[in-house]
Amino acid sequence: MSLKQILSDNCNSNGLPILDGNLFDATTKEYGKEEFRLAVADFIAENRPPFPFKDISEERMREMFLALRDYDTSKCITAADNLDQEVMEKYDDYTFDFHSWGLGLIDCASNHSDASNYFHQDLRLACGSYGFEPPVKVWEEGTSKEIWRCLGPMWRGINGVQKVQVEGKEELMGGKLDEKSYISAFRLGTYIATQFKPLVAKSIYDNTRSSVILDTSCGWGDRLCGFYASNYTTDYIGTDPNPNTFERYKKQCIAYETILTGNTPDIKESDNRFICEGSKRVVIYRCGAEDLDYDSLPPIDCAFTSPPYFSTERYNEGGEHAEDQSWSKFNEYNAWRDEFYLPVAKKSYDALANSGVLYINILDPKIHGTRYRTGDEVINHIGEDRFDGQIGMRIMQRPQGKSVFKDENGDFDKAAMDEYMKKYYIENIWCFSKGVCRDFFKDARVSTLDEFFG
Repeated sequence: MSLKQILSDNCNSNGLPILDGNLFDATTKEYGKEEFRLAVADFIAENRPPFPFKDISEERMREMFLALRDYDTSKCITAADNLDQEVMEKYDDYTFDFHSWGLGLIDCASNHSDASNYFHQDLRLACGSYGFEPPVKVWEEGTSKEIWRCLGPMWRGINGVQKVQVEGKEELMGGKLDEKSYISAFRLGTYIATQFKPLVAKSIYDNTRSSVILDTSCGWGDRLCGFYASNYTTDYIGTDPNPNTFERYKKQCIAYETILTGNTPDIKESDNRFICEGSKRVVIYRCGAEDLDYDSLPPIDCAFTSPPYFSTERYNEGGEHAEDQSWSKFNEYNAWRDEFYLPVAKKSYDALANSGVLYINILDPKIHGTRYRTGDEVINHIGEDRFDGQIGMRIMQRPQGKSVFKDENGDFDKAAMDEYMKKYYIENIWCFSKGVCRDFFKDARVSTLDEFFG
């Protein structure tokens, strides 16, 4: 039987080849991984089955939202003085580095991400980067060779495959071909836009006890999700120029309000704005943050956002109103910085209440080998005297190959690898405040906040 026939005979209802472990192993053994890999790539290119998105049910979304709402976010935060491992930043030469300016760490899993990913998964996986195509585009439009490039991890361990000795010969065994395997392979072989953790947003809102929230880059709806899950928040004001995500935010508001209260909220729409009124109030503008009328805003308790990392992610490329995206509108770094990034940060700061905070999650982007110092620049622009320090948002460091960790004899050093994986690798959240600093990492966090808020 030909490889093409094997794949055709083992498709799911969407026409995607699915092979269990036994058949995957037998096919790899008979044809070899390279011929097998090429056949899978050819099959996808010729038949174009639907992209195998993660199956997130409405019930799963609801379950994760309720778990997020009930989660005690004090479990996620650790003051800098209490950290038991070294904190590693992407760059070690920040002027305001974590070693000198670190307030603490937010360390949480992404378990609750399905609560927002349910609404935005397809849009997020269609978002590319300045140098890489997104998985959906490669799957739907890529050549067989481009698809083939993405499939290599199928035989390198992502789906359980391992090298084993069979009668003195090394063979690949234990793998399978399923929806999860495809997604994992394309995750490594293409660019996937990052999803923000809703639990990080909830941690910020809860532990600053913020009521009125401003988010100048609503993104994939993750901070909106954290807003609805917090017991302290009442108002969310957001901006995003993407008309596709704009529609999904409405669906999020309706879903979360219905879960929280059992009632459908009232939504008032205009061309470039909607207002959702329920137990909470949400106003989202379909515009770039640089075009928001900041003078019309109420006093903001917490302006917290993760702005675009210059052109690292190309949101809504080729879509309606793509020209409104900051990566398109300001396609040179200096213009992006001076007309979008820094003015938006300063206007957000100026909109704060007297006890308000501004938190900005951004790493220095590196485009075509050039690093842009967004962290230092925003601190210098707003003022070092208004800078409280930085919060480390823990991210998972990718494991390095065994070849990286060698002892003095050139042998694999497992202890060195274990130490490497224990360290706290972070993205930076740059923190500013008006009036009293809301440092929720202090040991006396609860009593201090109670005294501050009366």
